[in-house]
Amino acid sequence: MSNETHLIEGRTFIERLDAAKVDTRILFKDRLLTLSDTTGKEVGELSVMIDSATYCGKECYLVQASSNGIIDGIPVGTNITAYVTPRLVTLEHSQNEYVNIPGKELNKKTVMTLETDEDHYRISTTNSEGDEEDMSTVTIATSDMENFISEGANLVLQRLGIVYGMESKMCFTSLSSDNQPVAVTYSPLETRSVSVQNMTLETVGIERVIEDSPIASPTTWNTFFLADGHMYTRKQLNSPVYMKLRQLPDNFIKEEDVEWEFPDFGKGTLHWEDDLEMLSQFLDRKVCRIPGRNGHSALIPLL
Repeated sequence: MSNETHLIEGRTFIERLDAAKVDTRILFKDRLLTLSDTTGKEVGELSVMIDSATYCGKECYLVQASSNGIIDGIPVGTNITAYVTPRLVTLEHSQNEYVNIPGKELNKKTVMTLETDEDHYRISTTNSEGDEEDMSTVTIATSDMENFISEGANLVLQRLGIVYGMESKMCFTSLSSDNQPVAVTYSPLETRSVSVQNMTLETVGIERVIEDSPIASPTTWNTFFLADGHMYTRKQLNSPVYMKLRQLPDNFIKEEDVEWEFPDFGKGTLHWEDDLEMLSQFLDRKVCRIPGRNGHSALIPLL
C-alpha cells in the first residue's frame, strides 16, 4: 500500500471516534517494571494514567505518565502531562526530562500549546545544564501537522487501537527530536500467548515507527497489550532494557469478559531477533551522551 493509503487509514480511524466524549474503557492506570535486557535486574518503572478531564469547557483525556530508571548508576527519567481531545488532538503537552549526572545535572522541559485560533502550536523549550539555562520558542502551523499524534496522544491512540481494533497500517504525524514534523506509522502485529499468574493469555501487538529524519534510521517500538487494553510489554529496537507487567492489575478484564470484539489483526511478521527492549514509554528515540560511557550513547528513559 502507498503512504497516502496509510494516511487515509489514519484519518478513517480518527473519524470512528466520538468527537465529544472520551472512551471510558481506556481510563485506567498501567504500571510496568523496567528491566535490564542482559541481567533481568529491575532498573526503574513506568506509570501511565489516562483519565477524563475538562479543558476550556470541553471533555478530554488527561494523560499523566512518569518513568524513572538508572543507567550506569545515573538517575534518568521523564514526566509528561497531556490534555488530548476524544479525537486525539493535543491541546496541551508538558514534558520534563532529566539526567542527574553528578555535578552536571541535565534537564529539558518542553511545553506545547494549541493556540486559541487553533491554526498553530506554540512550543517552548528550556534546556538547563547545571546553572546554565537556554530557552527557545517555535511555532508550527497545524496545516503542517495533519493528524498530529503527540507522545501523550500516542498512549491514548494505542489503547484505542486495542479496543476498537487496528485492521491495517496507519500513518500520522509526529515531531522529531528537533521539533520538525515527521511521519509515524502504527501497524498490527500477530497475537502472542503469554503466561501471567498461572494463566495463559493472548496479547495483541502494535508496532510504532517514527521517521525521525531523512538521514537517520527510523525508531521502532513493539508494544503488546492484554485484551482489555492494559500494556503487557514494550520493546524498542536497540535498547538495553525492556518494560514488562509484573502482575495483572486489579481491574483487569479477561478476554472472555470483554464486551467489545477482540480485534483481528490478521497476519504479520514480528522480528523478535532484532527487537531489544526499551526503558522509556515516551520519546525513547532521543539519546543523550553521558560521560564515562566510552563515547556510546545512553538512552534517556524518557517517560
